[in-house]
Amino acid sequence: MKSRFVKGVIAGSIIGATAGVYAASRMTPRQRKRLMRTGKKMLFTMMDNMGWF
Repeated sequence: MKSRFVKGVIAGSIIGATAGVYAASRMTPRQRKRLMRTGKKMLFTMMDNMGWF
């Protein structure tokens, strides 16, 4: 069970990263910068809510 879960997480991460790179390559530099800013803000908010930092 644990092994299948880890394999699924790794496969999902690879697919997600590939889709993200493809999407970013089709954006204008301005859109890319805005998306990175939004993503960074969302990541820090999630980490703050979980109490990691």
